[in-house]
Amino acid sequence: MQRYFANKVNKNIILGDGDVHHLLHVMRAKKGDEIEAVADNKLYACIIDSLTPLVIKVNYEIPTDSELNEDVTLFFALAKGEKIDFVVQKATELGANKIVLLKTERCVVKFDDKTLKHKLERFEKIAKEASEQSHRLKIPEIMGVVDLKNIPSELLSDINLVAYEKEAGSTDSLFNNVNKGKSVSIMIGPEGGFSEEEVNLLTSKYNFRRVSLGKRILRTETAAVYALSVIGALLEK
Repeated sequence: MQRYFANKVNKNIILGDGDVHHLLHVMRAKKGDEIEAVADNKLYACIIDSLTPLVIKVNYEIPTDSELNEDVTLFFALAKGEKIDFVVQKATELGANKIVLLKTERCVVKFDDKTLKHKLERFEKIAKEASEQSHRLKIPEIMGVVDLKNIPSELLSDINLVAYEKEAGSTDSLFNNVNKGKSVSIMIGPEGGFSEEEVNLLTSKYNFRRVSLGKRILRTETAAVYALSVIGALLEK
């Protein structure tokens, strides 16, 4: 059944313009068709009561639990090409609540204000579609670019981890630092990795803990998917 994120007003479901177009012109919905709608982190079974105007009525709430037990934030360094698109999609599927774009010393990608606005709109659309596809109850927040040297405290979690290639080896440091009942942030660096000065700053100023993602050096997008997969598995254990 098709799922949409929406607003709920009394017993009616209100879709955004893009979803109205999708429902009527792509899905070719008819009166009496059923859809699922997520509003205020709750899932509802709904029925199309009228097409002109479009009226969608709530039938009943569907009990469901598709979110991770704790909030997970991904800090992902700006990367070339479509790597950010890919990571936003996969991080959403894997349950991240926030995705923070990160400016680091070795990032080669830079966005001006106009480009960043366009990119954020694209990333938000990708996250919404991935949330619908993976049957989530939330759409992750996509944060603008944050400088590693000035991370707002409100973006930090109970446990903050940084994947550092010089820690390559046993993954015990990752497994042992994820605990049920505590929110988690994982930071993934750019293609050229973090400088030692950056890692020292993260550990001293923000209390990040260095962790290993294994014996191999991973591409930045692979590292993000791997780390979030492990964290999700540990939180849902």
